[in-house]
Amino acid sequence: MTPPVTPPVTPPATAPVTPPLTASTPPSLATSATTFATTKLRLKRSTGHVVYMVLLGLAGWAGVIFAPQLVELSGTAPRSAPVQSLALFFAVVLGARLMAVRVLPEVRLSLDSAFYIAATLALGTVPAARLAALTLTLDAVIRLLRSPRGQRGLAARLVFIGYYGGMTGGLLVGASLLAGAEQFLPQATEVETLGRVALVGGLFLVAHYALQGIRLALQGITPREVVLRLALPGLLGEAAMLPLAVVVVQMHRPGDPLGLVLLGGTYLLLNLAYHRLSKTSTALGRRVAELETLNRTAHALGTRLELPELVAALARETLAALPDATAFALARREGNELNIEIHAGGRFRRARADASEGAPGRVLSERKRVTLDGIVPGSAPSFPDSGARAWLGVPLEAHGEVVGLLAVSSRDGDGFDEDETRLLEAIGAQAAVAVENARLYELATVDGLTGLYVRRYFDTRLREEFERARRFGTAFSLLLLDIDDFKRMNDTLGHAAGDRVLREVAQSTRAGLRAIDIPARYGGEEFAYILPRTQLLEAHGVAERIRQDVAATRVEASGRTLSVTVSIGVACYPESGEGDAAALVERADMALYRAKAAGKDRVEMLWGNETGRHERIDPP
Repeated sequence: MTPPVTPPVTPPATAPVTPPLTASTPPSLATSATTFATTKLRLKRSTGHVVYMVLLGLAGWAGVIFAPQLVELSGTAPRSAPVQSLALFFAVVLGARLMAVRVLPEVRLSLDSAFYIAATLALGTVPAARLAALTLTLDAVIRLLRSPRGQRGLAARLVFIGYYGGMTGGLLVGASLLAGAEQFLPQATEVETLGRVALVGGLFLVAHYALQGIRLALQGITPREVVLRLALPGLLGEAAMLPLAVVVVQMHRPGDPLGLVLLGGTYLLLNLAYHRLSKTSTALGRRVAELETLNRTAHALGTRLELPELVAALARETLAALPDATAFALARREGNELNIEIHAGGRFRRARADASEGAPGRVLSERKRVTLDGIVPGSAPSFPDSGARAWLGVPLEAHGEVVGLLAVSSRDGDGFDEDETRLLEAIGAQAAVAVENARLYELATVDGLTGLYVRRYFDTRLREEFERARRFGTAFSLLLLDIDDFKRMNDTLGHAAGDRVLREVAQSTRAGLRAIDIPARYGGEEFAYILPRTQLLEAHGVAERIRQDVAATRVEASGRTLSVTVSIGVACYPESGEGDAAALVERADMALYRAKAAGKDRVEMLWGNETGRHERIDPP
C-alpha cells in the first residue's frame, strides 16, 4: 500500500500538507510553450568564469599596450592615424554599440566589427586596437551603469569592464599581425583589399566568438545554446558586413572625410533599422509567450476548485514562466494576518505573517506591485525565501478588495525585469479570481470546525468512488470513526472543550491518510474516510494507525489534559459484500457498532461471504 501522506483539504483554521512537487509531477504547462526561458537564461557565477575573464582581460590589455613593440617585432614600423579619422571611426563604432541587440544575457550583437577591421587596414594596427579597446570599455561602462544596482558587485563590474575592452583590442592586434595588415598599402586594388579584409575579419571573428563561447560555457550555457544563439547568428551577421569594410577602406581619405561621413551615417541608419526590427521581433515573441503562458495557466486554474491543488498548479506554472524565480508564495489575507503557502526547491510549507509588515504589507496597503533588488542577505521578506537577493510581490484583487498577494523571489540577485513583472501581475489577476472561487467552494464543502469535508460532499464522492470501483473492477474501503464517550465529555466539560476535542481528533486522523483519501465529518462526533484502491486488510492497517495516533494525542481543554480514544469500523467493496454505496456504509456502521460493543478503542472490520451473511474475522 502506498505510504500515507496528508490529504488535500484546507480548512480555515488548520490545514493539511499538500503533497510536495516531485519528479512525478506532470510537466508544467508553461514549459511546453515558448516562455521567457527561450530568451533569458540563468547564468551561474563561477570562480572559473571570473578567473577566465581576468586572465583574458589582462592578456588583451597587454597586447593593446605593447602593440607598437609587437608591430616592430613583425618587421614593420607602426602607423599613426589622424585625430580626425580616429574621431570619425570612434563615433560610428560607438553609435553601433549603443544600438546593439541582446542575443544572450551578457552578449550583444551590434555589427560593429566591420569598422574595427576597416580601421586596422585604413589606420593601422595600433590605432585600431586602441580604438576597439576604448570603445568597448566605454560601452561596457554604459551598459553596467544601466543595469540593476543589485545585479553585480563593484569587483564584478570592474572585472567585466576590463575584460570586455581588453579582450577585443588584444584579439584585433593578434588578427592584424597574423594577417599582415601592417604591410597593407592604402593604394591596393579592390581584390587585394577584399582578400586582406576577409583574412583579418575571419581570424578576428572566429577567435572572438570562440573565446566568448568558452566564457559562457563556464557560466553554465550549453554548447548548443552558444552555437545556435551566439556563434551562428553572430558570425553570419558580422561576416555579411565585411564587404562594407572593403568599401570603408577604399573610401578612406584622411584629408577628405565627407565620403566616409556619408557612408558611416548610412551604416548607422541601417544598424538602427536592424536594431528596431530585432527589438520589435523580440518583444512580439515575448508577448506571444506571455499569452501562451496566461492561456495555459488559466486552463490549469480553471480545472481546479480545491485550494491546495490550485496553489500547487499556480506555483508550478509561475516558477516555469519566470526562470529567474527560485521560490513562490501565495498569501491569503485573513483579518490582520496572512495565511501563506510556499513552494521552494520542490518542497511545500505553510507560514503565517503580519499583514501590515514589510514589503508584503506595502503590496496590500498600496494595492500595487513592490520590487526589491539587490537585497542584503538576511534582510529579505520572510516569505517565500528569507535568503533571497531579489523579491517581487503583486496584489490579488477580487470584487474590489485585496484578498492577498503573489510573491516570487530569487537568490541570484539579478532582479526581475519589466516583462517578468508584468507577467506576474497578469497571473495574479487570474489567480485572484481562482483563489476566491476556491475559497467559496471550500466554505461549501469543508466543515469549519474540523477542516474535514462536509457530509453532502462525502456522500457525492462515495457514490462516485463506488461507481468507479464497480466499473473498473477495483477495490476501495470505507472507515467510520466515532469518538468514545464524547457525549459524557461534552456534558461534563462543556461545548468549547468538545469542539477542541473534535478539532484535535480531526487533525490527528489526517496524519495517517494519503493525498487521494477523502476525510469527512459524518455527523456529530462521527468521521468517515474513503480510501480509494485499498483492500480490506490494508484499510484495517490504516484504521489501526489512526486509532493509535488519536490515543497518543493529548488535548488541552478547560484547564485539563484529556486522553481521547476512538472506535473504528472498516468495510470494503467488494470484500465486505456487493450492493450499493448505502450498503457499504451500513456494513461499516455494523463494524463500528461491533467495536463499541467489544469495549471501544479498537478497530473492527466486516468480511462478506457468498450468502451475504456477515461475521467477524480478526485480521492475521
